[in-house]
Amino acid sequence: MAETNSRTVILVTHEPAPLPDTASQRLAAMGYRLEWVCPAAGQRLPDIAPHHVAAIVYGGQYAATETRRFPFMAAEIDWVGQWLATGRPFLGICSGAQVLAVQLGSGLAPHPDGLSEIGYYTIDPTPDGASVFPNRMTVAQWHYLGFEIPDSALQLATSGIFPNQAFRYAENAFGFQFHPEISMEQHEAWLETQIDMTTIPGAQDVFTQRQLADVYHAPMKTWFEDFLEKWIRGGVPW
Repeated sequence: MAETNSRTVILVTHEPAPLPDTASQRLAAMGYRLEWVCPAAGQRLPDIAPHHVAAIVYGGQYAATETRRFPFMAAEIDWVGQWLATGRPFLGICSGAQVLAVQLGSGLAPHPDGLSEIGYYTIDPTPDGASVFPNRMTVAQWHYLGFEIPDSALQLATSGIFPNQAFRYAENAFGFQFHPEISMEQHEAWLETQIDMTTIPGAQDVFTQRQLADVYHAPMKTWFEDFLEKWIRGGVPW
């Protein structure tokens, strides 16, 4: 058990006190030690050590291109480059995926019509993403910026509003624009603390989001838990 517990996953958050999410709960249940770090709160990203077996960068309110305004984002982008050089599993979620895209040389942009995806929306697998996303899925979203797919990456999923929803770089580094990690508790907290976001063009109202969450949260969670197990163990032919 000691050997298993020494295997650590770095979780980079942009909230000083994040609520429990599917990724951290599932990885802890699998026996991994979790090392949380919040650069936005002044915490230093750790030196990458042999016991660090995987890393996740979560979403947040800071755009990966606002490095002058938020210098810690520049440090985060650099750190992700160091992590990718190790070849160990990496996952960027929402703005974490945007960090990965920027690190790989791509840009970010708002929707040309000013639309957002805030609520539950469908995504479709590309041919390259069929082994990751076997079917069309309805997933949680909370963003108004989108990333471009890096030239060195494969597009895995798309949607009708923001066409770039997921990509893979190298063997086991993934960027997801959507939020498969979100718990129902987190979703409710976002609806309460960020209710103004539900008025942005394209966003779903609170009632609609709660209705869709009741239907689509459970299958999204099941898919994501299965993905995490394959992702962190490696050796899976994506």
